[in-house]
Amino acid sequence: MKRIIYYLLFTSLLISSCSERPNIKIEGSIHGAEKNLLYLDFLNINKTEIVDSVKIKKDGSFKFSFYSEYPGIYLLRNELGQIVNLLPYPGDNLTIEADYTKFSSSYSVSGSNESEYLRQLVEKLGDTRGKLDELDNDYETLTNLTEAQASEYIVRYKEIIKEQRDFSIHFIIEHLSSISSIYALYQEIADGQFVLGENYDIQYMKIVADSVSKYFPKVPFVESFVINARESEQQYYNLKGLEEKLKEAETKDLDLNLPDQNGNEIKLSSLKGKVVLLYFWSSKSIDCLNLNISLQKIYNINKALGFEIYAVAMEDDKDKWMQSIKFDELNWINVSELTYPESEAAHKFNVTELPSSYLFNREGEIVARNIFGGELQKWLDNLLN
Repeated sequence: MKRIIYYLLFTSLLISSCSERPNIKIEGSIHGAEKNLLYLDFLNINKTEIVDSVKIKKDGSFKFSFYSEYPGIYLLRNELGQIVNLLPYPGDNLTIEADYTKFSSSYSVSGSNESEYLRQLVEKLGDTRGKLDELDNDYETLTNLTEAQASEYIVRYKEIIKEQRDFSIHFIIEHLSSISSIYALYQEIADGQFVLGENYDIQYMKIVADSVSKYFPKVPFVESFVINARESEQQYYNLKGLEEKLKEAETKDLDLNLPDQNGNEIKLSSLKGKVVLLYFWSSKSIDCLNLNISLQKIYNINKALGFEIYAVAMEDDKDKWMQSIKFDELNWINVSELTYPESEAAHKFNVTELPSSYLFNREGEIVARNIFGGELQKWLDNLLN
C-alpha cells in the first residue's frame, strides 16, 4: 500500500514539474555589450513585473528560459533603459540580434510573428516621432509665427499625425485576432498623446476587445485589457452626456475682470471670437512652471490663428509674479488678484488644484477642462479651423 502511495506522489510531482518546465526561450546576441545586465519584464495593462535578469556574456550572447501558460507582452531592457518589445507565445523560441547602444531602434527578431508585429509598430512610431522632431526644429527659431507660417506648421503636423493614424488603424483592422493590436491601441506619440486618442477612436478599442476576448478568453493580459476597454467605453458615453450638459449650461455669469501686471483690467469675455484657454497657475508650483514651457510652444504656433491664453496667477507677491512672467517670457494675457490663498476667480471656476484650465470656443462656451499638451493641440486643431 505504501509503495502505491509513494508511486502516486512521485508521479504527481513529476507531472507538476514537467508542466512548469520552461516553454519560452529568448536568446540572441547583443553587439557592443560585455558583462552588462539584461532584464526581462512582463507588461500588464497597468503595471510592469520583473521576470528575470541575466548577464550578457563576453561574446554578446544571452538567454532567458521561462514558463508561461499564456502569450503576453514582455520588455527586454538594457541598463541604458532602452527596450525591445516582445510578444512570445508558449512554445516560441525567439532569437534577437541587436546593438547595445541602439537597442530599441536597431534590432531583428525571429521565431515569433507577433514579436515582429510589435517591431513594425515601434519602427513606424519612431519614424513619426523623428518627423515631428524635424518639423519642430524647422520652426523653433521663429518666436513669433505669422498666420501663414502657423498654418503651414499645422498642415504639416496634421499630415504626419494622419499618416501614423492611418498606419495604426490599418494594422488593427488587419490583426484583430492578435494581441499586438492591443499594443497598437496604447501607443503614444508623446507623453499622454495617444496615436488613437480621439473620443471616437473608442470604436477601435471596442472591436479589438470583442475580438481578442473571443480568441483569448482566459489570458490575464487580455482580460485586463477588456475590462479597461469596457470602462473606457462607459467613460466615453458619460463624457458625451457631460458635453450635452455643458452646452445647456449658462456661462454668462462666469466672466472675469482682473488686472494685468500693468494694472489694466482685462475681461475674459472681451476675448470672445477667439479660442481661449483660461489657465490657473502659480509661480510657486513646479508643475505649473514646467507646463509653461509646453504651453509657450502651443501658444506661439496657434496665436496667429485666433488662440489666446488668459492666465490667472494664484499669487500674493506682485514682484515675484512679474519676475516669473519676465523670466519665462510669458507673452499671453497675465492677470492676478494678488490675494492668494483667497481667490474669487478660483472659487467661481471651482479650482481645487494647480495647474487647472478651461477651454472656451469662439462663442465663449466651455468645451473642455484640464487639457494640456497634445490633447490641447488636438482641440485647437478642430476649434481653429
